[in-house]
This record gives sequence, C-alpha cells and structure tokens, in this order.
Amino acid sequence: MRRPAQMHEISIVESILEVAEEKAREANSPSILVIKLRLGQFTAIAWEALDFAFEVARQGTLAEHARLEIEVVPMVLHCVVCDAKTQPMIAMSLICTQCGFPLKIVSGKELQIEYIEIEEQDVTPMAIV
Repeated sequence: MRRPAQMHEISIVESILEVAEEKAREANSPSILVIKLRLGQFTAIAWEALDFAFEVARQGTLAEHARLEIEVVPMVLHCVVCDAKTQPMIAMSLICTQCGFPLKIVSGKELQIEYIEIEEQDVTPMAIV
C-alpha cells in the first residue's frame, strides 16, 4: 500500500526539480548544490519518501549531486474565539480544549522551496530565493 504515496512524492519532487532547474538556468549555473524545503507536519507528504524520491528523480538533472534539506514545520493551531495557540498532541483534534470552538491551522501545511543554492560558472556557490 506504500506505492501510491511514493508515486505522489516523486511527482512533487519532479515539480521541485523543474523549478530549481529553471532558476539555475536563468542564472547560467552548471549545477544545483542544495535545495532547501519547508514541509509542514500537516501535509500528506512523508519527508522520508520525499527524500527517497529526490534520490531517484535527481539523476540526469542539474541537481544530480545536490543535497536536499528538509525543514519540518510543526503544526500550530489557533482558536479564533479565545486566542489560544496549541500544537496537537497525540490525537488530531481541531476543537479548542479551552473553549470548545473550532481551531484554525496557522502552520504545518507548508510545502515550499526555502532556497536553492547553485554553482556559479566560476565555481563559487551562490544562494537564490
């Protein structure tokens, strides 16, 4: 049953690589050194599967020897009624434990490229956002 998730992560990584390669080509870079991602805890994406998919998908790209860094962003919930902020403990509950009203997710849904570090033509690393 793990196969569909791996397919999901591969398509995500392919999209990330497309963006990274486009940025590297715009800067006339021969290669990508680092891709840093922010991955929310509340996404349906397993960072381990994303890392594995990156190892497979990067072959033959400008990121072939790149390092993938993944920052996992914790899920933070906010009650719009009593202003309480919390992180879910064991069970997922979107109801405020202080006042009983629904909670809003304020972080933990992220999937974004934080930065891409590329090699300049004179072999000096350069970060781009």
